[in-house]
Amino acid sequence: MSNFNYLLEERRMRTYCRRENQKECYWLPVSVRASVAGNVNLCMYCRRCEAREDIFLTDQEYKRQEKLIQKEVDGA
Repeated sequence: MSNFNYLLEERRMRTYCRRENQKECYWLPVSVRASVAGNVNLCMYCRRCEAREDIFLTDQEYKRQEKLIQKEVDGA
């Protein structure tokens, strides 16, 4: 299970997890949806505190990570 924190905005990456206050959230993708203008919507889930966050990637950003993201989503 890989940590996908690097996909989030820097300010969101640095926020502390609600459950483990001194650690950052451990974000994993749980769903992928096509969005307007060639963007891709990823629903991210923190495995520690169960928070959810929606992020948007360009088609190019998604294509670079597609195999890894799909592997995680399919295994979830």
